[in-house]
Parts: sequence; structure tokens; C-alpha cells
Amino acid sequence: MMSRLRVGARHAVPLHLVFLLLLVLLAGCGKKGPVRPLKQPLPAAPPEIALRQMGMRFLLAWDIPKVNQDGTSLTDLQGFNVYKMRYDPAEDCPECRDTSVLLEEIDLDYLRDVIRRGDRLYFWDTELKTGFGYKYTVVPFTRRHRDGAPARVRQPMVPPPLPPTALVATGHDRMVRLAWEPAEENRQGVELIGYNLYRHKPGEAFPPRPLNHNPVTKNAFDDFDVQNGTNYIYSIRAVVSIMDHPVESPLSVSAEVVPREGL
Repeated sequence: MMSRLRVGARHAVPLHLVFLLLLVLLAGCGKKGPVRPLKQPLPAAPPEIALRQMGMRFLLAWDIPKVNQDGTSLTDLQGFNVYKMRYDPAEDCPECRDTSVLLEEIDLDYLRDVIRRGDRLYFWDTELKTGFGYKYTVVPFTRRHRDGAPARVRQPMVPPPLPPTALVATGHDRMVRLAWEPAEENRQGVELIGYNLYRHKPGEAFPPRPLNHNPVTKNAFDDFDVQNGTNYIYSIRAVVSIMDHPVESPLSVSAEVVPREGL
């Protein structure tokens, strides 16, 4: 006769069902912890980071990343932290140690001290001394302030070349003709690459990028991307190669002109 376990006065439960119930309960008593949310992907490093010396300033530029490190679309980017480290180019190994300090926190919703052109950001640094090298690290962060992958770039700060002189701007019909004299440069190891031309309107600042795509190798330039009756202000920088880095001079003295029909 099959054994039964009596439950109360009126019901009996087969013993083998009791054992089966106990096994199920024991199997479900594994260690449990709090439910953890799935990890959110983090931003990829900012692409196309670049550093350029312009006079006694550095222009740091980078593109806004579009994807996370796992290749998914980046949808929660809030901004960037820019870190700066000074090093001795002759002795230090900037990749061996990191003494970077936070230079700027950039919030894409409230841009300050940064210029945005499409998906590219430009940031000026003026606290520099010649004879030292500077390393910059740009780290994207999300709305939850989680850091993504860093992008790094470094370059020594050198004495810049002298700017061109005697800039003359002549207005014509839908065209401005520029001419200038090159500055003398007697330092060894300094090779002239050409000139970069910058233009703005009254009340605006000079843009971070020049008019020309490549350095102009002559001492003259014709600007056809103008409108008659509009006031334009021009300035020029000499571009040289020092220690295999392109270095721009300070801006030359500006020239103001208004192109007109019939000129």
C-alpha cells in the first residue's frame, strides 16, 4: 500500500509528491541579488582630432562622434571634457605619465569658449609658453556623466614666424584682389609653406578656418566668393614648417574693402 502523508483530518497527500515538491523548492533557492540594468554603451573617441599653432595660441579641433564604442548610434552625448598636460619635449615622455588637469568642460547645449561649425568643434588655448610641449585629451561624456573613449594629440609650442606685411585689398566687381609682402625669416630649419587668408565682416571674429583649402604659395590672391556692396575685412598668416609641424604666424594688419560694380 502506497504511503500517504496526512494533512489535516480529511486529506492525505502521497509521500512521493511531498518529496517532489521539496526538490522543486530547493532547486529554486539559488542565490539571488538585485536586478542589474543592462550596461549602456559608451561614446567612441572623437574623430579627426587636430592641434595647430596659430601665433602664440593653439587651436584644438575635433569632430563630434556619431557612434558608441560598440558601433551603435550615439544618442545621449552631452559634451566633452578637455584635459591639458605640459611636458618638456627634450626630456619628458608624455605617454609615460599623465599629469593632465581639466582645462574646459564643454556642454553641447550651452556652448561657451568654443566654436561649432557643423559637427566640428574648435577650442582656443592661450595659456602657453614656448619651449614646452602640450598634450590635450578630449573625453566625450553622456547625459548621465559617463565617460567615453579619449582622443589625444600633442605638439611643442615654438616661437611663431613673423606675419606678412603691407596687405592691400582692392575691390572690383564681385571680386576682391589681395596683395602683400612676405616677412623676413632668418631662422634655420624654418621652411615657408605659404599663406592662409582669413576674412570676416564688421562685428564678427575671424573664423578658425582660412578661405583657402591649401596654403597660397604666391603673394597675391583673388577672392571671388564676395557680394557687391558688402564690407569685408581680411588678414593673412604665414605658414611655415618647424619640427615637421605646420605653424602659422600671428595675423597680419587687416585690410578693409567693399567690392562694387564698375570698379
